[in-house]
Amino acid sequence: MLTPAIHNTGSPGKNKGVSLSPPAKINLSLVVFQRRNDGFHALHTVMGAIDFCDELDIHLSDREGIALSCSGIPSPSGRDNLVYQAASLLGETAGISPSLAISLHKNIPSGAGLGGASSDAAACLIGLNALWSLDLSVGDLTTLAGRLGSDVPFFINGPIAQCTGRGEIITALPHRTQQSILLIDPAIHVSTPHVFKHYTPDHQVNEDYMKRVHYYLKLGDLDGLLSQGLNTLTSVTMGLFPALRLIQEKIEHLGIGPVHMSGSGSSLYVASDSHHQLDQWAQQINEQKLACARVVCFKNENHLFQEVKHASL
Repeated sequence: MLTPAIHNTGSPGKNKGVSLSPPAKINLSLVVFQRRNDGFHALHTVMGAIDFCDELDIHLSDREGIALSCSGIPSPSGRDNLVYQAASLLGETAGISPSLAISLHKNIPSGAGLGGASSDAAACLIGLNALWSLDLSVGDLTTLAGRLGSDVPFFINGPIAQCTGRGEIITALPHRTQQSILLIDPAIHVSTPHVFKHYTPDHQVNEDYMKRVHYYLKLGDLDGLLSQGLNTLTSVTMGLFPALRLIQEKIEHLGIGPVHMSGSGSSLYVASDSHHQLDQWAQQINEQKLACARVVCFKNENHLFQEVKHASL
């Protein structure tokens, strides 16, 4: 976990702030089981953070309350934003009345299966833990993160981890992948609750997928796992969004692939050892205007968020 850079932009004790770069994630595998009594589906997933990030700046303010401004890809700027909810939750937990000016620049699209909002919330918890000098442990932050959403705990722990339960039980993995990723954004917003509503687990498929997942995890071969594209939500999402399936088919018809889906969609990805090959494929996809494609890499550092500012107090 990152200890964020803390910096001053004014007189001592004022405008103290933190800056972080919350990363997107990709599901290397995702197996969803039956719905639990609490309404969530049990699942098993392996997730990895990638170097495609939002930008989050948090500053102490002279005004009481949480002032959240958003730029970039449209995002709610009030209580509906997970960053606002994270700041409010941590303030309530720590007995602090927040006086914060928060700026969020969104690069990660929503409804894309990349966990952008969850990552933003995790970054807010980590940033405020440092800014308010709370000294909460990773375990404490993970517990709070679980109250905000199933994917949020992963971003406290990453960069690559196995997630079980409803996604909130995290086991960090020591293994890393050497492959690069062609990340494909088809600009289709997919509602995760909508996908889960229409999802019916297939016991035989789940059993087969889990055998393969355990095989590659036992070997420590995340590149092998990544190449499988094991995602039990792919079929239902493609059925609900025919335009997404058509984009996948058109891309594979160009000889690019195999093309896999991250999370509940809509983001697609192709893994390869050749960064140069992925660059060429990205150019093809972008030139034909099938989607927005970029080459990204997994974050192999011991923390998830890159410092973007630093100044001594």
